Amino acid sequence: MAKMEIKVTAEIDGRPVPGTPYRRVVDVDESQVFSYEEPDDGEGTTFSVIPMAQLDTINNLLVKPDQAVTIRLDGQTDAGIVLAAGGLLLVVDGTIDAGAGSSNASLNNNSGSTALVKGGGGGT
Repeated sequence: MAKMEIKVTAEIDGRPVPGTPYRRVVDVDESQVFSYEEPDDGEGTTFSVIPMAQLDTINNLLVKPDQAVTIRLDGQTDAGIVLAAGGLLLVVDGTIDAGAGSSNASLNNNSGSTALVKGGGGGT
């Protein structure tokens, strides 16, 4: 069992966003961190699995790419979530469990450059 601690602070024009600062400690059966290069694929339809494959269910996920990418969660097959370079995707205490034959979390890099993708997560 691992403990994941998530801390988020957000401000708009110097004022705290309601609900922040946010701190949550979550127990997970397994955790994974990653830092890898995802080459530009030259098109927007090929998605590769974010390296969290050992988890049947992802409960917490943080993805931070240095290039614009598209992320699909929970077996999603439509447009996905588009992150700008330096963007951040954070899921805390969610349930991402696409089931057999589908990807819990996948990424497409059509930015024109190799993307450095960093992050981690946990679940069961």
